[in-house]
Amino acid sequence: MPCLYSRYTYRNGLSVVHTKIKKRETNDYVFGFEEIEIGDNAQYVRGHQLGAFLKWVEDYDHPLVTLDNHTALPSEYINEYINDHLVCSMEKSEIVVNRATVALNSYYDWLSFFYDNPLKKIFVFSENRQITRSNNKTKLIVKYLLPATRELLYRHTDTLLEEIVLRNGGDLGCRTKENQGFFLADYRADGKIQIGLLSLFNELITDQDKEEFPYHLPSLNTKGGKARTLYIQRSHLQLMKRYYDLERPQSDSNHLLVSNSTNSSRGHVIDVRYGTRLFSRIAEKVRQKIHDNPKVYSGYQEIDVAHTYHHLRHSFGTDVFYEGCIQAGKNAESITTESRVYIETARRMGHTVTGRNANQTTKGYIHAVGQREALLKEVVNG
Repeated sequence: MPCLYSRYTYRNGLSVVHTKIKKRETNDYVFGFEEIEIGDNAQYVRGHQLGAFLKWVEDYDHPLVTLDNHTALPSEYINEYINDHLVCSMEKSEIVVNRATVALNSYYDWLSFFYDNPLKKIFVFSENRQITRSNNKTKLIVKYLLPATRELLYRHTDTLLEEIVLRNGGDLGCRTKENQGFFLADYRADGKIQIGLLSLFNELITDQDKEEFPYHLPSLNTKGGKARTLYIQRSHLQLMKRYYDLERPQSDSNHLLVSNSTNSSRGHVIDVRYGTRLFSRIAEKVRQKIHDNPKVYSGYQEIDVAHTYHHLRHSFGTDVFYEGCIQAGKNAESITTESRVYIETARRMGHTVTGRNANQTTKGYIHAVGQREALLKEVVNG
């Protein structure tokens, strides 16, 4: 299909767009498709961006996300590529993100027009638009958020739910959508019965000396379908229990984290973008506090408008990598993809150890450790 699409754009100099026209007589909208002319450069850009997307699909490592079925991918996965991969992980500029969005809309609209594929809604999430504009800056932001910076963000949340969601990113390394993977009652996943949070809450009482509680994050709720073990600290689990006892709305859902809004979503599991929107709002609140009280917050790291929920997870992964280097008596620069430090970090983060991006991931953590050390020196020395 990609070859046929490229041939169509190249031979005809055309692209398919989804149209929305308002009828004056009835004020109703008529939806359809239209072929528009595009130039040589636009043809090249569409082909190049589609190729980059297909490479991401090939590397996704999930039985439902493959090149064979990419034409039938739900919009959720295509928007994950745009918003999580390009905007947050790769920090691509507004121009690159817009080109990718146009190209993928063109391709999937072409599939709908000629092959009756279901229409896909592909777009940049509203909470990511400012981030794409920030990615235009020549200044490269420091992706690592110091523990003190993360604590500052946690302290400025308004509810226990908000604090837990941010801590899940910064203290457990969760992606925003993985906040849907915390279940109350014991549950079946990945071929066996898994221990739920209610059982762990009981352990808080029966085992007063236990400081770390393993929790199985099921493959259904992770990227690439890679289940992994989270190691929840006692204080974090106590926070979850306090939320369950005091704040969580009454609900039949087995999910711990449910919406507390006053609309129809109340009591239903929080949506996959909740963490992204929450981080954006809390970070803006903290930036304003720092701006209004510069002396009070003089020793804190700058929180850039381009920082995202994903950077909480990245910071956690950097800490795991750094602590692994210390325990092994290794310099971060010496770590390779065969190193026990890297393999353990990959296991904790849910990364593919032997994927084609493994070496790049290792380099990313090595670079982040350098940023971590530089930030600490900057804070200490003022």
